[in-house]
Amino acid sequence: MLRLFTESLGAFLLSRLSGMPENPVMSFSLPGAVSGRNALNIFLSDMAENAELRSNEPEYDRSEFGFFALKPPLRLKCTYIVSAWPATGDTNEASLIQQELLSEAYRVLSSFSKLPAAFIPAPLKADDLPAPVIEFPKNVFQNRPEFWVSAGCAFHTAFSFCATVSLPAVQESYDHLVEEVQIGYQLK
Repeated sequence: MLRLFTESLGAFLLSRLSGMPENPVMSFSLPGAVSGRNALNIFLSDMAENAELRSNEPEYDRSEFGFFALKPPLRLKCTYIVSAWPATGDTNEASLIQQELLSEAYRVLSSFSKLPAAFIPAPLKADDLPAPVIEFPKNVFQNRPEFWVSAGCAFHTAFSFCATVSLPAVQESYDHLVEEVQIGYQLK
């Protein structure tokens, strides 16, 4: 499901950047140049539960087979790193293309607090799932030199953002839930 979300995030971004003369393609692998094309790279660098947005109170539903605990959806906070990779070998022009691609990508993403419904994948459109939230918290991408060394690239300008995605939780069923208890005490 996270793959569908990441791909739809890329489709959303490309749809908003389709009029650019740089005409970028989208890449989701480790950051690096895409041969012969201007590219934007959206790399998923971290995932963690966003416990602040998740309710811990299950609801119970009865069916003919017993009771079901309806867990609230898991709120998964995904941190993405966005980088731009120009196709030109001219370092001056490459730097300017990179700046243009990154600034436009940042402008588009920061203009939306939620991913538009048209780009939300079908499994994430369930009525009980909140829409994915996009935010730009401070200091998410602190270890830049270490990241680029581990990715096998020279230091590169990039920005990061977080998208909180709601994933349906695994539901538990209880066949024999105690409905009533009667306790009797004998006094001596």
